[in-house]
Amino acid sequence: MKKIVVVVGFIFAFISMGCGNNSATAGNTPMDQPNLLTTMTAEDREFREIEQDEINALNKSIIEHKIDSVEKIMQEYAPEDMGAEGNYTYIITKSTSTDPNKFTLSLLEDGINDDSLKALKVIMTVEKKNDSFRVKTIKESYQCWKNRGHQDWASDYCH
Repeated sequence: MKKIVVVVGFIFAFISMGCGNNSATAGNTPMDQPNLLTTMTAEDREFREIEQDEINALNKSIIEHKIDSVEKIMQEYAPEDMGAEGNYTYIITKSTSTDPNKFTLSLLEDGINDDSLKALKVIMTVEKKNDSFRVKTIKESYQCWKNRGHQDWASDYCH
């Protein structure tokens, strides 16, 4: 039943986005402004799953660098651009489930200093076991600069 609700929600969101007007008018956010807040949940968006080899390399780095917080794990994976200029945003949020040893981290990075990639969302699940952290999954979603690909969040790379 949950899968059906998620699929129907995804289809509704896809149709709604396709029928909208992309021009900037009063009350709408212009295409070149940060659009980090969305009404869709992470499950509804299209994300690219990160390969297990990359997750294994991150887990090895967590052990080698003795990383002791989930926020630092996200920073290790996707470091903040300390030299960024302009409207740069880097926000990490942490949520826990009913299990206090399982965490979901979200990163919203916008105004990226790149000619095609404007913004990045990362959803990471982390588990704490025997006083050490282990990344279980990582998903990414991208938003492109105008004329460099999609302006909506999607798993497709920008060009």
